[in-house]
Amino acid sequence: MNDILMLSLVYGPDTVSTANMMTDIAKGLGEKGHNVTVLTSVPHYNPSDEVIKNPVMHFSWFKFYSESMEDGVRVLRVFMPPKRHKIWARAFDYLIFQILTTWLGLFKVSSPDVVFVTSPPITLGISGILIALFRSGKFVYDVRELWPDVPVRMGLFRNALLIKFVYWLEDFVYSKSASISTIARSFRDTLIVRGVSEDKLYFTPNFVDIDFIIPSNRVNKFSVTHGLDGKFVVLYAGNVGLTQGLEILIDVARYFESNNEVQFVIVGDGAAHAQLENVIVESEVNNLTMLPFQSTELVNDMYATSSICIVPLRKGFSYDTVPSKIYTSMAAGRPVVASAEEDSETAFLLNESDAGISVEPENPSALINAICEYYQNRDSILVSGENGRRWIEQYYSKSVVIDAYNDMVLDIVD
Repeated sequence: MNDILMLSLVYGPDTVSTANMMTDIAKGLGEKGHNVTVLTSVPHYNPSDEVIKNPVMHFSWFKFYSESMEDGVRVLRVFMPPKRHKIWARAFDYLIFQILTTWLGLFKVSSPDVVFVTSPPITLGISGILIALFRSGKFVYDVRELWPDVPVRMGLFRNALLIKFVYWLEDFVYSKSASISTIARSFRDTLIVRGVSEDKLYFTPNFVDIDFIIPSNRVNKFSVTHGLDGKFVVLYAGNVGLTQGLEILIDVARYFESNNEVQFVIVGDGAAHAQLENVIVESEVNNLTMLPFQSTELVNDMYATSSICIVPLRKGFSYDTVPSKIYTSMAAGRPVVASAEEDSETAFLLNESDAGISVEPENPSALINAICEYYQNRDSILVSGENGRRWIEQYYSKSVVIDAYNDMVLDIVD
């Protein structure tokens, strides 16, 4: 049994994918016999009315944090305002979060054997290093996106000195880690090129609770509520951000506009939501619907309603991230059409599982052709869906990946 301290910007009951992953990892390691403490924020990405009423959202006048026991995990939360989309406002929120959680890690928890930090944000790694140093623990860095590659590609970081500093900071965090867990094999290759020792790298991919996400009937509460029964539904579910380039779906949807059977559905929120919504309205395309994030109990119905799931990414971004929605779509038994470079983790996953099609990013014609391939051959939907489900069960189920995290913990504390 080991004492594990986890630092994560998000955690349940927030419903973003990283929050769900961190919650499952913490609970899973607790069930393996470890004592797990989590330092995180209050839900702030897309809290529902139910979440807002949750006791974890409320603080006493005398403390800047709340404390609770949740499924055997001790959780300490600091206040965080609702997610702001301006980069400098968000950076300020991250800084305050980092200061508060570092203080908690140094003075409010017992000395951990392992300090586990998930990234982004990149700066949280510094908190992990400090806590591990002063509390004599082993520092583990969990890489879910390659930073600062993502903001550099997005053009958010333009100053050459700033870019140089952030790359130095990331390399510094890598150098001080006892182990680094990555969600993609391609991430491992990139880190090795950057000089990280292969011996400290572990492959711990995204995963799915295969008892919660299951292939189900297309006629359900979600499909009935939104008038999608009998439709060929092309679903995007997740972050409506800058890296996805979801505006490409307007051109793709317009191609199918004369076909009353085909309906495109975008479910989610994010930094680009308002802009995308305005562009869709201005385009007057009539077969593309935007919906907010769905409650947890409707997620399986949402995926079950789809005929295929679509995951567009801008050029280059498939090297820096692996959308967790791909795994969820596969677990639901639905084919995936993704815009991803052919040597990216996303393309590797779809090709080796035969669960979907990857096409050139930012190419509407390629997306249209892939969708037509499934639309015109409905048997292929069933085949790809079954392939994806089987692959998830074998390699990417929650139990399989939690075992990998547990093995990593045991390796570094021996």
